[in-house]
Amino acid sequence: MRVLLTTEFFLSGQSTHVLDLAIQLQKLGHQTEIIFTGIHTTMFKSYYGPMLRKAGIVHHSTNQRSEINQTIRRFKPDVIHCHSSTIFSFTKNIAKAHRIPFVVTCHGLGFSHPKYQQALEHAQRIIAVGPNAAAELMPVYKDKIVIIPNGVDVDRFKPAKKERKLNVYYVARLDWSKVYALKKLAAAVEQIPNLNLIVVANWQPPLSNAEYIPWQTNIESLLSRANIVAGCGRTAREAMAAGCAVLLLNTRYDGIVDQQAVRDPNLSFSGSLGRCALSQLAHDLGMLAKSRKKLRRLQRFSRAYALEHLSSRTMAEKTAAVYRETVNKFQTQQLRVPFNPHLHGWHISRNNYHINQKRPRF
Repeated sequence: MRVLLTTEFFLSGQSTHVLDLAIQLQKLGHQTEIIFTGIHTTMFKSYYGPMLRKAGIVHHSTNQRSEINQTIRRFKPDVIHCHSSTIFSFTKNIAKAHRIPFVVTCHGLGFSHPKYQQALEHAQRIIAVGPNAAAELMPVYKDKIVIIPNGVDVDRFKPAKKERKLNVYYVARLDWSKVYALKKLAAAVEQIPNLNLIVVANWQPPLSNAEYIPWQTNIESLLSRANIVAGCGRTAREAMAAGCAVLLLNTRYDGIVDQQAVRDPNLSFSGSLGRCALSQLAHDLGMLAKSRKKLRRLQRFSRAYALEHLSSRTMAEKTAAVYRETVNKFQTQQLRVPFNPHLHGWHISRNNYHINQKRPRF
């Protein structure tokens, strides 16, 4: 199957999700290309672009319809899959013009807004990354929704020899909404002897009691050595795959990811449910720092859980199944539609002696 992914690229879990999906689809034998309508970091050229080329994935950076049309005519994708809400409508129009089935992934909440309505109505399938995202869309689009949780490359993210010194790594794409919770984390770490906080982010937050490291492209090498990681979303999944104890922290705190937490059907890696008070950070960190035995047990659980539930290969297999179903259903629907020569770019002469094909204009 030929798959065309469309997205914008930021230093974010959503963007690296698209790269990982493309790589895993390619490994499964699906020819995959990516169109980036915008690339918003200089790191793409030095790191992420070469990563795609190494995996044999062709990518394009353009938001020009004429260039995208040329790519589609050459590549002839079976399905177009959009990941950035900013280009849902743009991708929908392209898919509609080329009569190609269209799939979207909703990477979070807020998609019940009217501005997304036309694109979601046109989509053959809507992939939600979790039950909360699905629940928001279910009343209107229930027949289209498929839940496929995000996955990570468990071969790339795996444990190595852990650091002897206990550090708490906070790893995130920072914005100001997260700073309050981060300050509470820093205050909690200060209460525990021989525990240090290291912030790995896209900019340095206003903290005097934490070490700062700029964003790391090879984050897997850091996580493989880390013992304790605070974060959410993709960071939390990657940290679990790397055998770390994980504290789900975003704008709010959802506690340690342990055997009890994963039994909760409402578990979300977003870290924004607020299942725990921020004041509990000190208690949870103190427990991990006090007993290396408990810490090691939790780290082994993280790795085992990631292998069973968080693999991006499994995610790609489920996504490919959605593509196959979408393409088959779309083709069946097309066969039922009566042929209209004017809609399909054909001109029939008045006396019907000959038929001339006109080049469709997109």
